[in-house]
Amino acid sequence: MASGLKSQDKIHIVFRIGFTIDFFKEKQVEKNSDLITKLTGGSPIMERHLIGAAELLCVPKPKLFAVLIKQLYEEDCLEEDVILEWACEGRSDYTLDAVDEDSRAALRGEAEPVVVWLQDDDSDGDDSDSD
Repeated sequence: MASGLKSQDKIHIVFRIGFTIDFFKEKQVEKNSDLITKLTGGSPIMERHLIGAAELLCVPKPKLFAVLIKQLYEEDCLEEDVILEWACEGRSDYTLDAVDEDSRAALRGEAEPVVVWLQDDDSDGDDSDSD
């Protein structure tokens, strides 16, 4: 049966089963990072589906979205480029229908500090390369 599922469906199922809104208290990102990494396989498309699953989880508490994205990044479940691409786009095919535009805008706003941090980190890396 598992082989009949689309890869992105597997990500959404694992995320809905393995994560609650208290993910940070229960260290759910750390506990599930190996499985998530196997499911995404380093594919930017699969990582975008992962962000879509994270958006849905955090709709009730948008302030937690930045925490979740940063933890997924730190556990190597999300690449910097994928997060920055997500931040630059509006609603996309990866955004689930259950996430309305107001919710998505709130999530994007909450993620702004993480996006700026990644952009600054990227800029700092560029500066050191030229020295």
